[in-house]
Amino acid sequence: HGDQEPWSFDKEVTGIVRKFIELRYQLLPYLYTMFWKYSNENIPMLKPLVYFDQEDHQTHFRTDEFIFGDQILVCPIQEPNAMGRRMYIPRGKWHNFWTGEVVDGGMEKWVPANIDKIPIFVKEGAIIPKYPVQQYVGEKVIEELILDVYFKLGIENSSVYEDGHDGYDYTKGNYSLRNFKLNGKKNELIIQQFKNGAFITSYSSFKINLIDLPFTIKEIEVDNEIVPLKDLIQNGNNAIHVTKEFTVLHIVGK
Repeated sequence: HGDQEPWSFDKEVTGIVRKFIELRYQLLPYLYTMFWKYSNENIPMLKPLVYFDQEDHQTHFRTDEFIFGDQILVCPIQEPNAMGRRMYIPRGKWHNFWTGEVVDGGMEKWVPANIDKIPIFVKEGAIIPKYPVQQYVGEKVIEELILDVYFKLGIENSSVYEDGHDGYDYTKGNYSLRNFKLNGKKNELIIQQFKNGAFITSYSSFKINLIDLPFTIKEIEVDNEIVPLKDLIQNGNNAIHVTKEFTVLHIVGK
């Protein structure tokens, strides 16, 4: 089979492999949550489309696409030198992970894909937890958990599970389970947090990236108290820094 290590090829291949390894490390909290659901609720980490939406007959014979976790759609490229492929997008709205384009599901779509970008879509309303890029697990102390929030008109639920990553203390309640309920409206976004477990995470705050927010932020309430925008938003973008202990985050637009 020869030497198959990334550096045995060229710099382009090495860079692509590095890119996806770093993405894997960023998605570790999402991945860990999916492992917990598999262990605790017998929910597979990788789901065929028919498992995701059995009532849609178009999903019944799609054998190469899959749902990673609950909210990420992946479609592998299986032909050499392909510049894209046709794939079926399940019902609902989905965000192209690479371009940010929002597409309507329930139909087939041609999706461009260069060698460094396989088709990945995120379900609208999803809250995807992320870590900073690391070279190995535990390299960095996580001081702030990143939450990528994909706006949706309506309600969507997401979860983040964490524990000590070692031992069996989680069986004694030493874990952290955060359930988020997103409710998007025309000029409002409400995120509720419900926390269980006694595990204390290393980080004290969230960095919430608001993706595809359809309005300009006018006011933010944290647990029914208005907080000056300058205290939460840095660099004038839609990234909010807020304590991990909040129970209700209410974002009002104009």
